[in-house]
Amino acid sequence: MNPLAERILSARTRPRSESVIADRRTSVGADTLVETAEGVRDALVAAAGVPRPLVAVALPLSTEAVVALVAAILGDLSVCFVDPSAPEEHRRALVQALHPDVVLDRSGIRTVASSSSSSSSSSSSSSSSAEAREAGYVAMSSGSTGGGPKGVLSAWAGIDAFVPHGAAALDLDPSSVWAEVSHLSYDLAMTNLLVALAAGASLQVSSSLGDRLRPLGFCARVEATHLRLAPRFIDLAAAERVDAAPRSLRVWGSGGDRLSAADARRVFDLGVATVVNTYGTSETIGFASAARFDAGDDLPAVHGALGIGRGAVGAWRTSLSAADEMLAIESPHLPGGYLFGAPNGEYPRWDDPERVLTGDLGARRGEELFCLGRAGRRVKRSASFVDLDVLDAEVKQAFGVATFTAATPAGDLVSLVEGPATRLDDLRRGLPTVLRPDSVPDVLVPVAQLPRLGNGKIDQAAAQALAEGGMLTESPR
Repeated sequence: MNPLAERILSARTRPRSESVIADRRTSVGADTLVETAEGVRDALVAAAGVPRPLVAVALPLSTEAVVALVAAILGDLSVCFVDPSAPEEHRRALVQALHPDVVLDRSGIRTVASSSSSSSSSSSSSSSSAEAREAGYVAMSSGSTGGGPKGVLSAWAGIDAFVPHGAAALDLDPSSVWAEVSHLSYDLAMTNLLVALAAGASLQVSSSLGDRLRPLGFCARVEATHLRLAPRFIDLAAAERVDAAPRSLRVWGSGGDRLSAADARRVFDLGVATVVNTYGTSETIGFASAARFDAGDDLPAVHGALGIGRGAVGAWRTSLSAADEMLAIESPHLPGGYLFGAPNGEYPRWDDPERVLTGDLGARRGEELFCLGRAGRRVKRSASFVDLDVLDAEVKQAFGVATFTAATPAGDLVSLVEGPATRLDDLRRGLPTVLRPDSVPDVLVPVAQLPRLGNGKIDQAAAQALAEGGMLTESPR
């Protein structure tokens, strides 16, 4: 049995353990979780015909999906979660790239014909090599934003080395109740559930769109103490027609994108006592830096971005290159590279087996690190550099408007502006008062909604295409 399985078993079988895994319709208590998961494990192994199959789980976020995750851990299987609500083309491409032995979905367990005879198949993805490599979960890389599927295999042993430190950073213990509304195909959600499982916390999960749009309402209904979401969910929480966050909610974790100091203040204004800002990538297991802020604390920021901590979570270290101001993550527990696919651009990439260059620009103030956004989002204008992520953050902070700014091949800056076109005139007049002259967008394009991926991040390829198309239809400022 792998060490992560032993950790979860220990957390779930302590005397008087009352932890549960539940969704709206079903629940599994600590006393029956192991037995239920072992039954799923045995069925997967029997269907695959190999002792350590590679399993694709295409279930909505539910008790059943979490039990499947525990089954994979107990059986030392490899598992990848596929969001059944994603477009069919995306799901098909992912399964083709993964080459699983079996698929678990609402219809049950079905075997997948071996693709090892196909000339286009990667030998590293065949059933024979799946048994040889270390088992774990296949994380969909955030380096794949807007592109085809790309995955890294995070070993259960490496995750086991991370989870106690991740739990400590998030102030998790067996009395905690974790609320989760993001599908397990999203690496942030996977990390959330693994940390909560290993800490012995209860899990309340929901695949309901209503709960995703109203996270505070969901937390109130399940009496959650913790959640961790991408920063854009703060907008949704602030828009809920409630006076404050539920009294039970004590920790709001943020990850997946840079968190602004202004957004952290909005969380405190809702009545949540603690914000934990985490930093990491899909390529590096969990998060590699974390900063805790309590209501009333000063919120030091660089270009509006809140700090990510001092760059240490267990055996993971985040450092800042003096040469290119890029954040890098180091650990002896990193995955060994992409299992399939490759990043669209130059980053993220491994420059040695224990170090990943993230492609994120960073800054340091004293001992604190700050993530400023993607390196590829910095362009040169009028002999100076404009950080497009910083630009969009400044616009949001000043005007409360979500934007995505792109540079066209001709060097123009085009901002997609989420919301009605009637706001554009006011925005045009206001932008020069908060932005440097060389960073004011040349064109504003109204969009009903910025294009996003299933994990909530902006689909940068789709947004870039929209922005370049906007140059053809919108007049410059």
